[in-house]
Amino acid sequence: MRRDAATNRDRLIKAAEEVFATRGTAATLDDVARAADVGPATLYRRFANKDALVQAVLNGFFQRLVALAEDAEKAPAHECLDVFLQTVGVELAEKAGLSAWQWGDLAPRPLVAELQRRSAALLARAQQAEAVRNDLTPADITAAVWAIRGVIHSERTTSVHAGQELWRRHLRTILDGFHVRGRPADR
Repeated sequence: MRRDAATNRDRLIKAAEEVFATRGTAATLDDVARAADVGPATLYRRFANKDALVQAVLNGFFQRLVALAEDAEKAPAHECLDVFLQTVGVELAEKAGLSAWQWGDLAPRPLVAELQRRSAALLARAQQAEAVRNDLTPADITAAVWAIRGVIHSERTTSVHAGQELWRRHLRTILDGFHVRGRPADR
């Protein structure tokens, strides 16, 4: 790919991420072309349709979520799960329109599976450190992410806005339920 073509493609993906993160599925390709400051023909030369562009954007988004899981693996065992859920929460709050549930089958399945694998490993590590309850399962981590996403979505679609603090408070409640009583994370 020529350098200018690659630059246009990157600019389109970046603009699409911002547009889709804000407007979700309601965003149009014309919205993306305007945000990227290119004509619609340029967009269509790089992406055949909206689905192709969404897949490119979601691929980058989920790669970042996997990277967040990798970063959380570097945290101490008693903090790794908290770090992961908090950083995922920030990403979801900033990019709410990119949540996989909105895009269905366009979400990159291999990256979603990798994210689930890594979050399960973080859970196991936190359990081995006796930081979180042993009866928790990877499904509990998935449900926690869904809950955070739901609170963020609710804030965005209702007139009740507590800034980003509502999802953070909700996550704290979830983590309080996850933690083994008396551990440093509970204090």
